Amino acid sequence: MLWFSTILLLLLSLLLFRHILRLSRLLHELEDSVCSQRRLIPEDSRETLRKIGALGLVDSINELIDSNNQSIIQKNDYSEQIDVILGAVQEAVIVFNQDHVVEYANRSTERIFHEGLPIQGMSLEGVLRSSALLEHLDSAATQVDNEPTRIKINQGKKKLWFEVSCSMVQGMHPEGTYSTLLVMHDITKQKDLEASRRKFVANASHELRTPLTIIKGFAETLTDDKAVIDSKMRDRFTKKILKNAGRLHRLVEDLLTISRLESQPYLIEPVEQSIESLFTEVAESYYSRLDASRQRIEVKVDEAVDPFSFDRYRINQVLDNLVENVFRYAPEFRSIRLEAVLEPESGDVHCSVIDDGPGIPKKHLPHLFERFYRVDKGRSRETGGTGLGLSIVKHIVQLHGGTVAAESKVGEGTRMSFRLPIKLTQALGETSADLEYAGNNTHSDQSDEYESTDQGAG
Repeated sequence: MLWFSTILLLLLSLLLFRHILRLSRLLHELEDSVCSQRRLIPEDSRETLRKIGALGLVDSINELIDSNNQSIIQKNDYSEQIDVILGAVQEAVIVFNQDHVVEYANRSTERIFHEGLPIQGMSLEGVLRSSALLEHLDSAATQVDNEPTRIKINQGKKKLWFEVSCSMVQGMHPEGTYSTLLVMHDITKQKDLEASRRKFVANASHELRTPLTIIKGFAETLTDDKAVIDSKMRDRFTKKILKNAGRLHRLVEDLLTISRLESQPYLIEPVEQSIESLFTEVAESYYSRLDASRQRIEVKVDEAVDPFSFDRYRINQVLDNLVENVFRYAPEFRSIRLEAVLEPESGDVHCSVIDDGPGIPKKHLPHLFERFYRVDKGRSRETGGTGLGLSIVKHIVQLHGGTVAAESKVGEGTRMSFRLPIKLTQALGETSADLEYAGNNTHSDQSDEYESTDQGAG
């Protein structure tokens, strides 16, 4: 009987030991599964697990793992979506921690401040390098409501303006900490436009005031002193009034032309036609003004230039402005050449008005196409120039999708040129907003000079 009890106890011990081993192995499997976030696939069958009472535990653990994995996937998808959205916006977006270490930066930030290279993990001071911005961030950290602030940042030779706003957000690493979200909207173009408009209004007011003052002065003199003014002086005063009224009329007409080109770019009506016939027509219109004994005007058009689309009236206006400037500011010229050459690489027709006049000093060339800029202010006014001719030229050419340029050497002559694309790459007028920006450059070091048209500016 004793040996039977012994055998029974031994069998029970073996069964209990086997059960404990199964549970121990199952616990290890559960631990590995939870740590690796993978569903548990036990070695034992579901029936075996049911017998040892572990089936419910395994199913619950697997449900928790599935739920957690789904949450991680959703969180990652959401983070990727946010990253794509922030990467597409033009504003610079930066998240940095309390130690001013960058935790996140979108592509615009990297492009503006680090030549497109990643800046995550860098110090904020090393990226922005603006004491004004850093001071603003320090003061904003102590305020509840932060209003957007305009700040200037120097990037090499460039001066950039940003509208800056920031707010506290939950920290990215570790949890429970707080970081700062910094959003910087680039308003450099807006600031330049504002400065350009202010300069334009000031220059336009000055240009309008001068002839108006002259007209008013002579008119008052004729009215108040009519008893003592003889007919000869009255005639001279009247001519002065008419001359300045004409100048005022031309100035207003040029201002209206620029306004129409900027606000109604669809007025450009391109038609496929020959540029050579237009050049010839323009040249012939100036024959009567030439001194036949010493002056000539010629046309030279490359045979490779086939008919292409352009607005004949507007390009005629461009050529008239350029040729008229030669007559007005280089009257001692001997030769004017209207030239058109095909540039196969760019697909442009390079058109030029070339003269052998006195030329223009190099320092003036970058500013010739700006409004009211004049090389010789006094001479330009004497000859009736408004200072807007080349600005009109630039607008017309840009509306055709082309570019303008000026080359000159003192004592050798001047080449005023423009390029017209054979094939229009964009709908005319699409860039009208940019034209205003391009045609209104503001130069702080040129505040005492006005924008021009050719060699003294028409």
